[in-house]
Order: sequence, then structure tokens, then C-alpha cells
Amino acid sequence: MVADPKLGARLPDPGDPRALYVIDISGYVFRAYHALPPLQSPKGEPTHAVLGVTTMLLKLVADQRPAMLAVAMDSRGKSFRHELFEGYKATRPVQPPDLSQQITRLREIIDAYAIPVLQQEGIEADDLIATVVRKAREHNMHVVIVSADKDMLQLVGDDVVMYDTGRNVVYGPTETVAKLGVKPEQVRDYLALVGDTSDNVPGVPSVGPKTAQSLIAEYGDLDQIYAAVDKIPKKGVREKLLEHRDKAFLSRDLVTLRDSLDVSIDPEALAWQGADLDKLHQMFTELGFTRLVTDLAKLGKPTTAVTPGAPAAPPPAATPMQPCRSITENADLEQVALALRASQRCLIVPVSDDPHAVRAGLVGLIVAWDAADPVYIPLGHRYLGQPSQLEAAHVLEQLKPAIEAETPSKLCVDVKRAWTLLARHGVKLRGVSFDLMLASYLIDAERHGHSLRELSSEFNERDLLPAQIMMIPPTTGTARVSDVTVEAATVFAQEIVHVARFIEKPLQERLEALKCAALLQDVELPLARVLSRMERTGIRVDVTLLKRLSTRVAEDLTGLEAKCQQLAGRDFNVGSPRQLEAILFDELKLPVVKRTKTARSTDADVLEELARKHELPAAILEHRMLAKLKNTYLDALPREINPQTGRIHTDFRQTVAATGRLSSSEPNLQNIPIRTEIGRSIRDAFVAREGWSILSADYSQIELRVLAHLSHDAELIEAYTKNEDVHIRTARAIFGVDTEGVTREMRGQAKTVNFAVIYGQTQFALARNLGIERSEAARYIQAFFERYSGVKRYMEETVAEARVSGVTHTLLGRVRVLPDMNNRNRQLREAAERIARNTPIQGTAADIIKIAMVAIGKGIQERGMQSRMLLSVHDELVLEAPPEEKSALEALVVSSMEGAISLDVPLVVERGW
Repeated sequence: MVADPKLGARLPDPGDPRALYVIDISGYVFRAYHALPPLQSPKGEPTHAVLGVTTMLLKLVADQRPAMLAVAMDSRGKSFRHELFEGYKATRPVQPPDLSQQITRLREIIDAYAIPVLQQEGIEADDLIATVVRKAREHNMHVVIVSADKDMLQLVGDDVVMYDTGRNVVYGPTETVAKLGVKPEQVRDYLALVGDTSDNVPGVPSVGPKTAQSLIAEYGDLDQIYAAVDKIPKKGVREKLLEHRDKAFLSRDLVTLRDSLDVSIDPEALAWQGADLDKLHQMFTELGFTRLVTDLAKLGKPTTAVTPGAPAAPPPAATPMQPCRSITENADLEQVALALRASQRCLIVPVSDDPHAVRAGLVGLIVAWDAADPVYIPLGHRYLGQPSQLEAAHVLEQLKPAIEAETPSKLCVDVKRAWTLLARHGVKLRGVSFDLMLASYLIDAERHGHSLRELSSEFNERDLLPAQIMMIPPTTGTARVSDVTVEAATVFAQEIVHVARFIEKPLQERLEALKCAALLQDVELPLARVLSRMERTGIRVDVTLLKRLSTRVAEDLTGLEAKCQQLAGRDFNVGSPRQLEAILFDELKLPVVKRTKTARSTDADVLEELARKHELPAAILEHRMLAKLKNTYLDALPREINPQTGRIHTDFRQTVAATGRLSSSEPNLQNIPIRTEIGRSIRDAFVAREGWSILSADYSQIELRVLAHLSHDAELIEAYTKNEDVHIRTARAIFGVDTEGVTREMRGQAKTVNFAVIYGQTQFALARNLGIERSEAARYIQAFFERYSGVKRYMEETVAEARVSGVTHTLLGRVRVLPDMNNRNRQLREAAERIARNTPIQGTAADIIKIAMVAIGKGIQERGMQSRMLLSVHDELVLEAPPEEKSALEALVVSSMEGAISLDVPLVVERGW
């Protein structure tokens, strides 16, 4: 585990038999207690600190598989530091009763984890840890201090690191200097000068971090600073040091960790033999930790510790660090091509210089197969003194037989990107069996990110450096990948291969446990190929029409600005929220609907509410809408045209929306509004290839049809089976009229109610959307559930199941984690409940259109058609076809979409050319 200063500190390999993990539990207890909202178990027991610390413990032991493990706890009595300084920790508030109760419960959980506890009367946990570190060094062990306390940075070195799990940061000597500006051996002198407010360590008043850093850099330590105090040039600093000399040395005594305690570190006593899973399961269930109950499956059998002095065992065979070599000669390339064709499994990672794969240049290829050493093939590095590199076309021609064959099977990091980059060079990637990003997304779509960097941190394997991550995918605003030296890129490639190989198995296991493996193989992987083809195809736009619309909207905006100023009674900047705030609330005396931390809100919801009372908010809303259309689409879309293809190429994102829906970026082509005339005109600017035609195919009320199937509601099923208008049926229930009495306005309001139920809208939101009183909105919702009683029952059961399991899922098994289902915070809990009700509906609809896209893409390929899929916009697909294929394409699209899945009600597709 010796840290490489170039790569930074890192954790030992999981299961390292010579690594001892020591957890400073007190800091995590207080952090969780103050950071998390108050939570209670089903029986009313306070649990938020327990949940935070328990989650950290489970993740640590599951991911790192520590061979030796201990928890250090403070004693309840006072320590020698209280004798040194009566005010030590005196500013800390009295421990709340609910925290004391949670600490007691945590001790029970630690016992259930079977983790040895280090605790001595009158001794602080920090000193126990310091003693353990000293003795571990004597036994040639590696130590990981699991803590976020800066005092612990005194102890770090080449064989000792501090791991802050909350920030997922590992601190060695280099990181200590980066954080505090001093070396580990100088930390106590630094703290002696600046003090520590959390422990009420006084330090030297007016000496802050920068002054302390400069003094230590100049003189070395506290003794030498005072030896030369008369020479310090800054009078104010010199006088403060002399005035508070006693405080400085007292502070150093207080922060210095004592490492001479009587503490045993017998490896056999500290060996972690695994948790009592039955006991933990019982406790987690009792506490209402539903997600942790599921996560208990992550706990595996730990590695047994070794005897002190024995030679260190080699790293686990599953995660070796193979050396990577760069390939710059034809003879070596031919050997790689032969080995690749003869292999059974390989990893292919194209390295590029742009986040957008359609326009990215190919800089290199990372290739690894079976158990052989990985290779990096540089193709486009450009810097002074660059070595000779093989031509990309020649390299791909050599590797093409293996890449295009079903065997070897392929592991990918971002399969859609790999497909796009290789296809642009005439190579069709086949035989893909697993993709890390897609697997991560299916396991937990709520995870912050699914890139290799996030996954590396998630599994606590090692933190990849920004330059490494820049290779897959590259980041914007940084040095280009092509500027990285071939030598550095080869080292980075080695790390990338190592991490990818390490996390593949746990991802597969989690995917299997969630029963989502089929969703990956049958839906997401084939869809990625379809999306890659769509991105490369792009779509044409009528630039002349967009410019004409932009000119018209500019004139409308000018007129709206004049209207807004007239309604306000004076000139003002229509785009300024602060000026608008003053006019609405100070001058027009309109009621304040919502406040932010710094002002009275003028967001869209507020303006919609105020529009009932004055014309100005409505005019502002219209101005904002037109300005957004002009800036986002009318003026921006022409700039997005690729000069080589003459088309716009969006990036379809598979791993963003937690519901399973696709998203679109650079540019976003899914949010063009169609409810306004100008929005529909913008859509008209998307045109087919010359002489071809555009086909739009849209599912009719797919979410309501899915709801009918999931809820088994007899009314909904009957309506769709008989091809009746569901919105009219709802209108009859809401307004108490027969079919002939339903007006267009009534049907429109009923439609809003139908979809409000799907999205879990409150009566307040429905009232605002319909412009009616809240009591009337409540009556509408009640009437809906009276008519569709099966839907009400389904919604209640779905929420109840999610409250127990902590997850919800779609018809095809797509899982969405709901950590806030039992949150004491009402807003968070109700938001989670809305997600629980909506995700099975919206997520199933997303799955259905994905299945249809895969079928259409396959049908086009099998039939050898020229027609192409262009866009996916929620429940709508947009394609283009030559005249001779129009009827065949329409038939294929309709049959694929309507036959994507079998429901209790028919799926119906509305289409038009």
C-alpha cells in the first residue's frame, strides 16, 4: 500500500491480509446525527445517526473486506486533557437524550457486526488509534484510519492512510499537505497555532491557517518558531505569539496524540470473521432499514489475518495489476490481433478527445483479453516529441475480425460510445455481453453518476485521477487527451483495465440479485446500438425557417417588453428577477407566494399563481417562454449543425433519468414545446432528407393504458377494450353528466386530472394547473378514485410495498430505490410516495418504447431498408424514409410498437407523415 506521490494515496487492495482498519466511530456518530434529518423506526425509536453510521459500516466491510478491523470508542469519563485544561471540550452542548439512545443502539449493531471494540476508561479514541498505529508499524502492518478528524493526519505516512468515507477521500502525506499546508509531523504544531474550535483548543488568537502555514514553512515547528520569535518581521504576529505563548504550548499538548497506551493488536483478536447476518437482519428490520436489509447480501466472508512478521501474501488473484504496454510497431500489433482472435473475452475502450462521440477524434485504443497483460495502442497523440504511432485505419483493419466477431465476448465501459467511435471508422462492434455503465444504472438509477470514476469510488477500489477519467469519456474545459504523453496514457490505461475488471463481477452479482440481467441483455444493450445509429444519422433542419422565426420572435419580444413596462407603470429590465420582485411585491402590492433564502421568488409557479390577480405576471411568463425558445432553439440549433454532415447530432443518454426514460443533450431535442404555435413551428423546421418523408409515430395514452394493466381496474380496462375515450369517461364522473353533456373544456380538465393522478399531483398543484379552487380540485381527485376504485387500491398497495422494501419497480423489473419512503420529513416522504406511484407507470412506458425501438431497428436491418430512425421523444418516434419504403416502414413501426408487450388493454399508435 506504499503511496506513489504521483498517483496519490490509495486504500489497500480489498482483502489485503496485512491491512488493519481502525474506525474512529465517534466522529461518524456526530456527523450523521447533525447531517441527516430526524428519523424514527416503525416503533418510534430515533434512528438517523444509527442509519448513517450503519450504512458506512456495511459499505466499508462489504467493499474493502478487511482482514483486520477494530472500532475505537471514547470513554464516558474525562481524559487527562481535562486535567490539563478545564475548558477542554467545554463549548460542546450537552448530549441530547436521543443521541445517547442511538449510541447505545450502535454499540449493539457493532457487536452484531462482530467488530472488536477498543475502549478504555479515561482514554479518548484518538489516543487508542495512535497507539494502535505505532504498534502496527512495529509489526509491519498497513493501517487505514477511518475518520474525518484532522487530528488523525498526525499519524499518516507511507504505511498509514486516513480514509474519510463521507467524502470518499484517502489522505496520505501528499494529501495532508494539500489539505492543511503542512506535513503530517507538523500537524500538531499547526493545530497548536490555529486552535480547534470543536474541542475548544485555544491556539494563538488572530493566527489563522495561512499565517500558521507560513510560520511552519519558515521555521519548522513550534519550538523553533518561539526560538526565533524576535526575528518574525510582522509586528502583530510577533506580539500575539509572545502574548499567548502559554496557550500555544498548552494547545500542542492538547492536540498531541498519545501512542504509549496498553493496547493489544494481536492479529488473531483483530481478525474480522464476518458479521452475524441473522442478528443484523433482525435489527435492521426492527429499525425499518429496508434498504440495508437488502444490502446485507453484499457481506462476504473476510480474508483471514496473517501472523506478524510473516511475508505478505500476494494480492487476490481476481484483481491483479497487470503491466500495460504501448503498441507502436506492426509486429506487436499483429501479435495482439492474433491473440485477440483466439481469446474468449476482451475489454475494448476507445479513447477520444471530445465528449460528443459523433465528432470525437480517436486518440487510442485500450485492449485487454482473458488473463493477458493489457495493451494501449496510441493513434492520435499530438505533442512535441511524440513517438511514432500506427495509423488508425491500419490498426482497426488488423483488429476488425476480432471486434466484429461474436467471440471473443466484449466487456465495455460505455458501449454506446464505443459503438459510435468504432462505427465512424468502419468497424462494427459485436458480441457485447456486458457494459459497466448500463449495469450500474440498472442497479441504482438514483446514483449520482455511472462513469468509471464514480464506480471506482463506489466500490472503494481506487480513485482514478482526473487525467485517467479524461480518457473515458473526456471532460470539457481541460487539456485534450491527445496532449497526454503516450507513456502516461499507458499507465492510465493500466488503471482503467484494472478497475473495469475489478468491478465487473460485483456489478454482475448485484444485477443478478435484482433480477435485472435480462433487462440489460434484451433491452439496454441492443438499444445502445440503435441509439448509436440514430446519433450518427442525425436530423436535418431548415435553417431558413429558423431564422425567419427568430426574426418574428424578436419583434414579439420587443412588443412584450413594452407591454410589461406599461403594465408595471414604469420602465424596467424585464429579464431582471430583482427588479421584477420590487415591482410585483413593493409597487403592485401582490401577495408573496414563495420565498428563497435571499429574496421573494418570481419563478414560473409563482407567476402562474399571480397571473390570476394581475396581467403583468402573465406577460412576463410569455416573454420568458419566447426568450427561451429563441435562445435555446431558434438561434442555437443552426450552430449545432455538423459541417461535415449538414445535420444535427444529439446525444441520447441512457443512464440519466431515474424512471428509465431516455434523455437528450447537446442539443436537447426532447423538450421543444408543442402547445404553442411557435413551438409547433420549430418542430416544422426538422425536415427529412431531400426527397424523403418524415414519419411520426406516437403511443396513444400509453401511461393510462399501463395503469389500467397494473391496477386491473375494471372501468379503465373496459374503456380501452371498447376503444372509448377515457377522458370523456372521467369527465362524466367529475361533472356528473352523460356523454353528450361533456364539453371540450370538461374533457380537457378531465385529461388533466387523469395525468395528475399518474404523476401524483397534490390537490394544490391540480388547482393551480386548472385555475380552480383547492376544494374543487380535491373533489375532482375524489371523483376520479370513486370511478376508478381499482386504481386507488393499486396506488395504496404500491406505496405500502415500497415502504417495506424501500424500492419500486416496473413491469419488466426495472428497480428504483426510494431511501426516503420512511423519512420523518413530510416533504421528502411524500415525494418518495409520488415516485413509488409513478415509476411503475412511467418506467414501464419507457421500457415499452425501448423494446419497440429495438424491434424497429432490427426490422430495418433485416429487411435491408434505407429508412432510418431519427429521434425518440418520450412516447413518440420520428423516422425518415424514401418514397418506395413509406408503406413498409409504417407497417413495421406500427406492428413493432403495438406488439412490444402484451397488456390487458391494447396498445394503440397514432402516426402521420
